[in-house]
Amino acid sequence: MDTKDLNSFLQVCRDGSITKAAKSLYITPQGLSKIIINLEQELNIPLFYRTTNGLTLTEYGEVLIERAKHIVSELEEIENYYTNYINISGQLSLASAYGVIAAFSPKFLFEFKKRFPNINLKWWEYSDFNAEKAIFDGDADCGLIKGPIDNEELDSEIIASYKPMVLVPRDHKLSSKNRLSVNDLRDEKIILESREFKIYHNFKKACKEAGFSPTIVFETTELSLAHKLCQQGLGLAVTVDFAVEDMPLNGFKAIPFKEGGPVWEVYFVTKKYISKTHAVKRFESYIKEYVKNEISK
Repeated sequence: MDTKDLNSFLQVCRDGSITKAAKSLYITPQGLSKIIINLEQELNIPLFYRTTNGLTLTEYGEVLIERAKHIVSELEEIENYYTNYINISGQLSLASAYGVIAAFSPKFLFEFKKRFPNINLKWWEYSDFNAEKAIFDGDADCGLIKGPIDNEELDSEIIASYKPMVLVPRDHKLSSKNRLSVNDLRDEKIILESREFKIYHNFKKACKEAGFSPTIVFETTELSLAHKLCQQGLGLAVTVDFAVEDMPLNGFKAIPFKEGGPVWEVYFVTKKYISKTHAVKRFESYIKEYVKNEISK
């Protein structure tokens, strides 16, 4: 049992639902369920009654909630003490997948440097798979990378999710729809980021699950180019919500996917079996706080 387990338990108590609590904690419902089950097995007691209406605390859970609040509060006070009174310093190299800094806004990097001036932060942008390689090879201490992260030598945690969309001309037959299924694109020409990026593979996987192989007429490393090619009538562009927010859509419409479409998710990534430095831990806490306060608004 550790503070992460207790915090997970308390979040489930607050939300009354594994699904809601998992979203608050930026983990999967399956992962959170495993944490709760392991906690119950370790204590050898049931913490929740599981019903069709959700979760309610058992009498053992009622006892644990008060003790857990006290333990977590005490540990947070200790952590805050050292955060405030120890001057954290060090080097920190960040591998960022192309598009992530634009999605988050570059201000998150400068605000980190302002808040922790004694941490020498350097960052480089890579394609998704090369960002993973930079961490695996030790060229970066941590990364903000689009997922899924399939390398078993890396630890990853989802921290943000964006909506993939399709850029469609207003006179196209699909423009009347407010949401698109992957199957709607079965007979369409598609402009897409290249296979160096996860969205390419996530999109092809979604199409395969729908029973067809997409007609990809152009692969690019820049979403802005995909938008231009779409505007020139060469096909429909698969894009993402933040990339079209400030884009003039005269004559075009950006339509999100229905559930079951491709995903565009950002993960915080480190290499397994290597202890995190104070600088990495501080950046990890900072970026989660930033996403919660800024991106989720």
